[in-house]
Amino acid sequence: MSTTWPSRHVLCALSLGAASIATLGVGCIASEGDVLRGEVLAHLADEVFLPAHARFQGDAAALAEATALRCMTGDDDPRTAAQDAWLTTHADWEVTAAVTFGPVVTQMQAGPLDYWPVRSDTIEAKILAAPATIDAAWIDGLGTSAKGLPALEYLLFTAALLPNTPRCAYATALAADIARRSDDLATAWVLEAEALKTAGQAGSSHASEKAAIDAIVNATIENLYRMVKEKLDRPLGNLTGSDPDPTILESIYSGTTRDDLENNLQGFARVYLGADGEPGGEPGLGALVAAQSPDLDQRILAQHAVARDTLAAIPLPFATALTDDRSAVQTARDEIDALRRIIKLDVASLLGVTLSLSDNDGD
Repeated sequence: MSTTWPSRHVLCALSLGAASIATLGVGCIASEGDVLRGEVLAHLADEVFLPAHARFQGDAAALAEATALRCMTGDDDPRTAAQDAWLTTHADWEVTAAVTFGPVVTQMQAGPLDYWPVRSDTIEAKILAAPATIDAAWIDGLGTSAKGLPALEYLLFTAALLPNTPRCAYATALAADIARRSDDLATAWVLEAEALKTAGQAGSSHASEKAAIDAIVNATIENLYRMVKEKLDRPLGNLTGSDPDPTILESIYSGTTRDDLENNLQGFARVYLGADGEPGGEPGLGALVAAQSPDLDQRILAQHAVARDTLAAIPLPFATALTDDRSAVQTARDEIDALRRIIKLDVASLLGVTLSLSDNDGD
């Protein structure tokens, strides 16, 4: 990325001529920055955010269908289509979670879709208390700990789902609720994408292009913060000084904890590099960084690679590694945190981002 976007300023200097080169930093770079911000927002809206939510929507619909079919026909196979559909849908969610802002915040969807660690006792109690016919209104009235993707994971991966049982009816209704919420998000993201592309114009929910970029950068930092603090520090025992606790890992029942973290990083890469995921390619957030500091851009790319590689080096199953190879998990945690710090401290400063207060660890 450091070779493509900075070249815009070379072309700009040539078009001005020698007499105006002295004013390049005041005029040309500023105007090019304005143009580039618009290109980044348009690309992320149309090629990253909208497709990601469309994938989540489509796969959530398939999950609802597979779960309903499972509960109509029954299946003795150790691996079912409903489980596979859950894995795909949850991976989609983890990618979109890389930038949690816009509709997922205004609709307050994060809790109902992704509450964890799973409270199995709560879920079992709700199954016992469920009405004869479990409908959408009953599911909607449940607390966040009794629904969403993690609750459905518990039902799909811990015991057989038998037709004509309250457990199966509950799972079917949960999957339908997830699909409905994915529909709501995908629909709202059509409007949010337009708001990003028209940031600063009348009618947009973003007062300026800078405000829109600020929202994306802050959401990127928040994603990395959640990875470090919630997904790794808590089960490692770092927050309390206690022993590692595998029972509070994300996706413990499906055994996909490492996949979740890798998908979070993949979501970061799509936002930073653009939809093609290639340095120097399409204009993600990194285009704004590379245009002003190619060295910082290269540091971010290198640190992302290190974080990705240290995650991949954690032996599976992750729950066993947490206790038997704790240093590998801690190393991955530290490298992800190093990436977070670069974005929060260096990128935010470079781009003049106004930081939110949610990441309150003080650095």
